[in-house]
Amino acid sequence: MNDANVTFEAPLLRGRFLVYNQKPSLDIMSVKQTHSNIIHSEDNCHQLLEGDGIIGTSSTPKAILTADCLPIVLIGQNGHVVIHAGWKGLSNKILLNDLIKSINPTYAFIGPHIRQDQYEVQADFLAHFPDNLSAFKNINSKIYFDMALTATQQLTHHYQNIVIEDCNLCTFLDSKFHSYRRNQTPNRNWNVYIPNTPN
Repeated sequence: MNDANVTFEAPLLRGRFLVYNQKPSLDIMSVKQTHSNIIHSEDNCHQLLEGDGIIGTSSTPKAILTADCLPIVLIGQNGHVVIHAGWKGLSNKILLNDLIKSINPTYAFIGPHIRQDQYEVQADFLAHFPDNLSAFKNINSKIYFDMALTATQQLTHHYQNIVIEDCNLCTFLDSKFHSYRRNQTPNRNWNVYIPNTPN
């Protein structure tokens, strides 16, 4: 990792995943994130559109900004998708978007995000995931939510034989990453997927 702003790097199935602590000096695609279930084709992302995912086949780097939410890369037979998925996106089933189904995903990578032991929620939060109570645990009368488990369950249920890789890093605990829950920072982690070649 030669770039001083790179805080994490991982090889993926067809490309690389990097996290920068500020906007990288790359020709990059991104979206104006709104905690939705909206995904845009890269063909439409030459302007900044509201949404939480970009789907494409080109080798153009694609970025998702996070400060505790899940950055997810999905790679399939017909392309790739980068996704910003917080609890609202997961509740709104962004991972089940028809555009994702169209690439027939076979591989998923989950990047750094806040982990369950640091993600306390209130009792009324359970109503957002009534069919997924296994993603919650109670410790000393406090409730904690597991976003990665929720994403994994949604992916494995809807995409047969998908392989899921999780970096197992926590934005809250690891000071290399920006974390809103830790200190209400306005800064964001730039999660970038760089495909090797068009796919």
